[in-house]
Amino acid sequence: MIEGYDAELPPDPGSSWGRAVTWGAVSSLVFASLVIAAWGFVSLGLDRDVIDLPDVSVLVAPLAVAAATVVVAATVALALRRRHQGRQGALWLAAPGSILAWLAFAIVAGIVATGSRPEAGNPDALSPLPSQVAIGLSVGPFGLVIVPLAVLVVVAAVLSTSRPTRPGRGPA
Repeated sequence: MIEGYDAELPPDPGSSWGRAVTWGAVSSLVFASLVIAAWGFVSLGLDRDVIDLPDVSVLVAPLAVAAATVVVAATVALALRRRHQGRQGALWLAAPGSILAWLAFAIVAGIVATGSRPEAGNPDALSPLPSQVAIGLSVGPFGLVIVPLAVLVVVAAVLSTSRPTRPGRGPA
């Protein structure tokens, strides 16, 4: 029981990394869902598969999206933590975060493509180089969807968690 009215209030739940990491995890799920939906529409609209190169593993795209998703989650967590600390520019982290997500997407696509080589007994199979897979996937219509979706998710997460400040409460 509190004895006096001068008791200190409990800390704001947003003051820890826990809230920022939770919002980052939720944002990563939203980002992955948006990427899947956008790729479905692009695939239907262009009548094209996401991975249309021969002898490339089907794991290239999902693992590349997973890498971009981790970067988006980290960007959201850092932006929320920055805003909570009262520093300006939390929304500006959306631009470099989305570029880093796109780069992570391209790099992981190239790394995973190195493991998908044709079998030694198949001389007719022309396997694309990992750099061809990474560049082709990242600058194609499927890879270019990553950047605007990452910006959208980071900005939405930062704006949806903002609270107006009250006198004596400190930064939101």
